Amino acid sequence: MKKAGPYSWLTVRSWFTVPARLAVLTTLSLLVAGSGRAQAEDWMRFLGKDGAARSEKASIPLKWDSKTNMKWSRELPGPGSSSPIVYGDHVFVTCYTGYGDGSEGRASDLMRHLICINKNDGKIVWKKSVDAKSVRTEDRYSGYIKEHGYASSTPATDGKAIYAFFGKVGAVAFDMKGNELWRRNLGTSSSNRRWGSAASPILFKDTVIVNAVEESEKIFALNKKDGSIKWEYDTRKELAYSTPNLVQTKEGKTELVLGVPTRLIGLDPESGKELWTARTPILNNVSPAVMVQDDIVFLYGGYRGSGSIAVRAGGKGDVSKSHVVWASRDTNYVSTPVLHKGHIYWIDKNGVATCVNAKNGERIYKTRVEGLASGGQKFYASMVTMGDHVFAVSRQSGTIVLDAKPEYSKVGQNVIEGDQTDFNATPAFSGNQMFIRSNKAIYCISKD
Repeated sequence: MKKAGPYSWLTVRSWFTVPARLAVLTTLSLLVAGSGRAQAEDWMRFLGKDGAARSEKASIPLKWDSKTNMKWSRELPGPGSSSPIVYGDHVFVTCYTGYGDGSEGRASDLMRHLICINKNDGKIVWKKSVDAKSVRTEDRYSGYIKEHGYASSTPATDGKAIYAFFGKVGAVAFDMKGNELWRRNLGTSSSNRRWGSAASPILFKDTVIVNAVEESEKIFALNKKDGSIKWEYDTRKELAYSTPNLVQTKEGKTELVLGVPTRLIGLDPESGKELWTARTPILNNVSPAVMVQDDIVFLYGGYRGSGSIAVRAGGKGDVSKSHVVWASRDTNYVSTPVLHKGHIYWIDKNGVATCVNAKNGERIYKTRVEGLASGGQKFYASMVTMGDHVFAVSRQSGTIVLDAKPEYSKVGQNVIEGDQTDFNATPAFSGNQMFIRSNKAIYCISKD
C-alpha cells in the first residue's frame, strides 16, 4: 500500500468543486455523529448488553446519597420491581397502579405503565398504560406477590420499539414514541404457588423471546413486527422465573439457554427445537437469570440452597455427563450473581457475600455483610459491575459497593434518605450515569 502524500487539507480541498466538498463534509458529519451514537453505552435489556450485568464505559462515584452525586430523582406513578433500560437520551421503566399499590382497587382495576424519562433531567417524556380487563383473574395480591408486585419483568428495546411483558395480559410492543404496535396474550394460567410473573424478554434477530412458564408452561418466540408466534417450546415445568440468555458455541452457533427446576435446556433460537439438556441440582424453583461467559453457561437458584452448575454449550441430547464443567452446593435464591474476571460474586437474601472461581466453582470467600437491616429477604436486585467494583442494591439498606476481587472488601454503603420503600430492581448504566429505581421513584447517580 502506498503512503499518503504530504498534502495539506487546503491542497486536498482544491481538488473538489463546492458541491462535492459539501457532500463530503456532510458525509463526514454523519459518520462522526453515527460513530458517537455507536459508542454511547445503551442498557437495552435486563442486565444490559448480552445479560453480562457489566458497564465497560461508565464512571460513576462510589459514594452518594439523596444530595451528594444525585443528578436527579423522579417519583413514579406506582411501584414495580422491573429494572430501568436506557436507549439514547431516554430511560424506560414499568410500574403498576390500581391494585396492590396501597389503593382500594380490585384486581380488575390493575394498570401497568411504561414510562419514558429524559435521562438528562428526569422529566417524564410520555407514559402509556395497559389495563388488565382482558384477563379473567389476576393473581391475588397476597403471599410472595406482595414482595415484588405486578411489574417485575424488565422491558427490552432494539432502538426501534420497546417490548414489555405484563404477565397474563401478555407481551406488548410500543414504538419509541409510546404508540402501541401490538399485543399478544401468552397464557393466563398460574403455577400452584401463584407467585406472579418475573422473567424478562430478550431479543434475537427479528424475534422477542419470552419465558411464559408461569402463564402457560411455555417459552415463546414472537415476531417483532406483529407479535405473531414464530415458535413455542413446552417446558412442562412450573416455578421457572429465570430470564433466558444466548450463548455462542465454539463452532460459532447461537443457542438459547433457559433454566427450569432440575434442568438446564439448550434450544435453537431460530426454530425452538431442543438441542440438549443437562440435569442440575437446582430444585423447587429457578429465579436467577442464565449467565454466560464464552461458551460456558452458569445457572444458580433453588429453594434452601439447592445449588449451581456450569455447562459447556454445544452438545446434543442429555449432556449431563459430557458437558458439565462443575456443580456446587453454593447458590443464590432470587438475584442473579455477576461474572467478573474469572470470578462469580453475589450477596444472598440473608446478606452473605460469596465469591467463587468461575473455572471450577470453588469458593473463595463467604462473609456476612455488616450494616444491613434485620429480618426479611435483604436482596432482590441482581448484582452489576462497573470497572473493578460490584454494586448490590439491597431492599432496605442502600447500595453495597464491593471491590471486584477474590478477597472480600466492602468499599461503601450508599443510602438514599427519605425513601423507605423497597428497592427490588437491578440498576442500569449509561455513560457516566447509573439509574436505580425503588417502589417510589427512579434516581440518577452521577458526578457530572
